[in-house]
This record gives sequence, structure tokens and C-alpha cells, in this order.
Amino acid sequence: EPGAIKAFHLHRRQTDVWFVPPGDKMLLVLLDVRAESPTVNAQRRLVLGDGASRLVRIPPGVAHGVKNLAGARGRIIYFVDTHFSPHPDQCDEGRLPWDFVGAEIWDVIRG
Repeated sequence: EPGAIKAFHLHRRQTDVWFVPPGDKMLLVLLDVRAESPTVNAQRRLVLGDGASRLVRIPPGVAHGVKNLAGARGRIIYFVDTHFSPHPDQCDEGRLPWDFVGAEIWDVIRG
């Protein structure tokens, strides 16, 4: 829905590949929470869709979330390399609070 945020989640093993159709507009926020990574704590904000076509690969251990910047319901098409399992000892998905790095991460920057 317009303005909706699906906040941070991450996978221990799964790689995601995301695509937002050019007619939609989404803010993708990436946070590197991998303790052993040379880019630990790095943040990246990308606008997907908005007239452009590109794929984004999200590796395991990189938390990600999305905000719909459009005035209509948005779409995300994604591919994964691991099947989801809701079973607690097989579930690959973890959650972080929507404001894990501050609520302003979701603000639209104009300029």
C-alpha cells in the first residue's frame, strides 16, 4: 500500500534477487549486519522502479526492508535460492525492528 514499510528482515543462508517494475517506486534499505564483513554496519538506500529496470542481489546476512514511495499499491518480484520453511529449527528468516537504525532511514530526501 502507499507509504507502507515492510521493515527489516534477514536470512542466514538465503540470497534474494529483487525487481520492482518500472511503473512502481520503492525505497529499498540495506544494512550489513554480518559481524565478519569488511562493510559491517554499512547502509545503502536504493530507489527501485521509478521508470528504471534493475535487479538487486541481497546476500545472506544483509538486512533489508522496503517502503512504497508510490501513490498506488506496489509490487516486488523476487527470486530466492532457498525454500522457506516456517519450522523453527529450519526457518532462515530473522527480524529487526523497523527503526533499528533510526526512523529517519525511511524518510524521503528531497534536493
